[in-house]
Amino acid sequence: MEEKEERKKFYDDKGQITARERDYVRELYAVSKKFLPTERRRAIYSRLEKQFGADPLSLVDSEMYKRGGYRQSKRKQEFVKSGRQIAIERGIPAYNRAVGIPLGQRILEPYVITGTDITVEQDDTHHVNNPAIQQMVDDIKRTTIVNIDIAHRMLQVRAGKEVTPETINLYLETLNHTMCGGAVAQEHMSEINPLLVKDAYAKVITGSDEIKDALDRRYVIDIDRLFHPTRAEQLKKALGNSIWVVLRTPTIAIRMADGDEAHRWAAMQNTMAFIGSYGLSGEHVVSDLAYSFKHARVVNMGNKMWYQRMRGRNEPGGFPDGYICDFIQSERDLPARPFLEVSEEDPEEAKKYSRAMYEGIGAIAAVLDNMIWLGFYMSGGIGFSNTVSAAGLAGGVIEDITEELIETTHRYIRGIKKVPPKWDIVRFIVDMIIQYVMESYEKFPALSEFHWGGAHKVSIIGSMGAGVASLLTGSSTMGMWAGHYAIALVMKEGWLRTGWAGQEIQDHIGLPSLCSFRPEEGNFAELRGLNYPMQSFSAAHGSLRDAAIYGAMIGRGSAWSASPVVKVAFADPHLVFDFKNPRLCIAKACIKQFMPAGERGPSLPAH
Repeated sequence: MEEKEERKKFYDDKGQITARERDYVRELYAVSKKFLPTERRRAIYSRLEKQFGADPLSLVDSEMYKRGGYRQSKRKQEFVKSGRQIAIERGIPAYNRAVGIPLGQRILEPYVITGTDITVEQDDTHHVNNPAIQQMVDDIKRTTIVNIDIAHRMLQVRAGKEVTPETINLYLETLNHTMCGGAVAQEHMSEINPLLVKDAYAKVITGSDEIKDALDRRYVIDIDRLFHPTRAEQLKKALGNSIWVVLRTPTIAIRMADGDEAHRWAAMQNTMAFIGSYGLSGEHVVSDLAYSFKHARVVNMGNKMWYQRMRGRNEPGGFPDGYICDFIQSERDLPARPFLEVSEEDPEEAKKYSRAMYEGIGAIAAVLDNMIWLGFYMSGGIGFSNTVSAAGLAGGVIEDITEELIETTHRYIRGIKKVPPKWDIVRFIVDMIIQYVMESYEKFPALSEFHWGGAHKVSIIGSMGAGVASLLTGSSTMGMWAGHYAIALVMKEGWLRTGWAGQEIQDHIGLPSLCSFRPEEGNFAELRGLNYPMQSFSAAHGSLRDAAIYGAMIGRGSAWSASPVVKVAFADPHLVFDFKNPRLCIAKACIKQFMPAGERGPSLPAH
């Protein structure tokens, strides 16, 4: 006994042990004490300390069982009070904390939304409680994009009509009338209260300065004004002289129906606008117009899904991953330069790119994939996936770790414009990064408390592996390899984490399958999504793929991921949700400062 005490005192004093003793005693915590001052200087330490109000490195929670249960949360207190009131009013029990799992043994920690100084409660980020998240999904679902070059050519050849800037402006004015449910060409038609559909409109995209200057500026999404000049140049070159019309179906319409209603609404109102503005009649011309606006060069935001998950177009499960990354606008003010080139010159500037990446991946991609698709459409509203998504919204953990890696990159990588997309090189980098992330979880008990589930950690680790690899190589495929390797092999070997979060399913069919283009097995990374057979139906994988694709776009210095048309369409300042600052929008909704569209107030009795 005395020998053991002496040995323990020796370890505490010296902070080191011999190889022989290590085999038997394993007093490694004493060794780690030497590094604690360094760990306390990390940004992640101060973030977690502020969030938990305790030392993030401590192994013991001294306040366990003393926090007052659910009463430590103002939101839970409100829920309990409201549940009792509802039960009294309707005569049927409602929300009742007494029959749920006991809450408050651990801290119900508040969240600071990353990039803001807004502190919220976890319940505020639930998609049913958060109107900004609902509006983000609505703004995507209600968008249809149509190329009108074919329609104009048909008017000239088939109907003998003249197409001029004046006629196009008249058409756009008429279209903004019909998109709001206004009637043209016929009398005695029921119309819609404009206050119910005030978010419905149509605007034009073109890469031609000549065409843009000839059109009414109210109807133009101005690429030059909205994007950094280097990005605007790429986008305009890709779009050329074509004219694309972005049609926004009213939010109330897609809430009453589904995303596929946007496709039909846009086709009908577009056809009626052409009939009204060009004075058309006759079955042959009108039917050709209807076909053009429904099928010819029409860009929907999502495809139809397979039978078991069957939904129409423009629903979350059908969004291609490349489109999700084009919805994101966080990088559009930054120069279109290869990431490594920026990192080599100025690490602080490079951090802006990584923050932009995780702003979009955390607040748009993770929310769409984990919260809306997995947690709502597939799981029926369970709150667990909301907590996984919240890790992308709050805490700033992934940003802090990435910025530490950027400083390392700046210090040790010189004269390299792009890391070759070769597996032996990327694997070495991913091993280093993921081990560093895993060690951070082991060093900071508070971090493991914050990301308390295995799926939380899988989401972070997969996104880190995919995002960093694609940033360095500019290859989305290499990013996919890195992400799947990180969670299926590195994380599993280190923690023996198996089962949930997909590590027993498609990750183990082998990395070469990620490069497959065989039918029903693979595709371009940008055209994959939740809607193909090899995709796991679990947390982590959606945001992993999106991090690979968006990171590759930034790594290459490109202006879009899959479609320049979709990228420009979601830069539109008239959208209700701000796709450039999604975390701020969601944070505002948490404190009841975000006003969504589609509300029925104008047709309701006073209340």
